[in-house]
Amino acid sequence: MKEDNYWIRRVKNGKKNDFSPLVKRYKDPIYYFILRMVQNEEDAVDLTQESFIKAFNNINNFKEGYSFKNWLFTIASHHTIDFLRKKKSMRESELLEHDIDKHYVSHLDRIIKDERMQKLTEEIDQLPNNYRMVTLLKHKEELKIDEIAEIMGVPRGTVKVWLHRARAQLRKRMAK
Repeated sequence: MKEDNYWIRRVKNGKKNDFSPLVKRYKDPIYYFILRMVQNEEDAVDLTQESFIKAFNNINNFKEGYSFKNWLFTIASHHTIDFLRKKKSMRESELLEHDIDKHYVSHLDRIIKDERMQKLTEEIDQLPNNYRMVTLLKHKEELKIDEIAEIMGVPRGTVKVWLHRARAQLRKRMAK
């Protein structure tokens, strides 16, 4: 956090190239988070770049003392949700065909050899967006409930309920 603030101060003071260490540090976690949400590598790359551009363009709105990581995940999650909403409203029937035809296997899925873990990953991908997002932020990114609530812009209790419901759905699906 201190190191992030160092780079942020430099960027705010006109050293625009000093944003690159922040990109380097957070590009993979942001990319994989978005990839799990959109389930398409090209879209994930684009959304990741756009999220960093939004962060760069709004860096003066970032308040020191807060977590840059959380702020960045907030930007990425909101941007991704907007993308998913637009995609859904624009091509709802196409999406159904796309979901049936897609044979996408993420980098993470390729390295996971255990069938149970792979099934769990697939089941997480089938969760509703809000349940999937809280599950990934909690278990993949290892964020605290308060951090997730801040990122998603919902009360702490809502995050707990969504996590509980997501876990219940996963338990039920995994028992099949």
